[in-house]
Amino acid sequence: MSNQTRDENSIDWKDNRIKWNDILKKEARGYEKGDDLGEVQEIGQEFVVTERGRLKKSNFYLPKALVAGFDGDVLWFNITEDEAEDNFKKDNPPKMGEYSRYKSAAVTEQPDVQSQEKTDSLRDLQEYIPLIEKRQIDKVGTDSSYTHPTAGIVDWDTILKKGVRTVDEISIGVVTAVNENGVIVTTEGAKEEFNFPKDEVRSFNGQEVILNVNDERLDQFKVKVPR
Repeated sequence: MSNQTRDENSIDWKDNRIKWNDILKKEARGYEKGDDLGEVQEIGQEFVVTERGRLKKSNFYLPKALVAGFDGDVLWFNITEDEAEDNFKKDNPPKMGEYSRYKSAAVTEQPDVQSQEKTDSLRDLQEYIPLIEKRQIDKVGTDSSYTHPTAGIVDWDTILKKGVRTVDEISIGVVTAVNENGVIVTTEGAKEEFNFPKDEVRSFNGQEVILNVNDERLDQFKVKVPR
């Protein structure tokens, strides 16, 4: 079995760490608010390359030193979406040593750890990622734009006929039905149909439904429409 297809159940959780190549093609997010940082594409010596978007792709070179951990599904970073856009969105890889300042920051943020232990921890991070417990995105941070479905939408019928966008701002259609477990979204001309679980609804502003799904994940929810 290849590293890319390694199943979560094969992870040795007792070891409490995992090799970097085992998180290729995994989702990356910001630890504070659950910000979408794309999908892991490549591992460098000092950084992780992620890609976000389908029609308009963006590459982020995220410092390994700012990794919070991996929960078996998601690689979490101590980086917000704004920080990723401002500092790590690049067309070319950073130069060797360019991210050394983030290693220093990671060390100073751990005053309760002895100096040698800090150094060993950062050295270990070059080869392994610490494993952490799974996080529920709806419980991450205090992002006021995020609304948990059961708390933010009391009457699900209010989103019928409303427009729907992905978390990366791609318009995909309108809500045509809501059932016990899902939200049915149909594209213009009824060419495609999607069935999103309610817990994939990120927010509703009264006009549009925002999904906690990026453009690259849409195919997971596509429904085969009989013609």
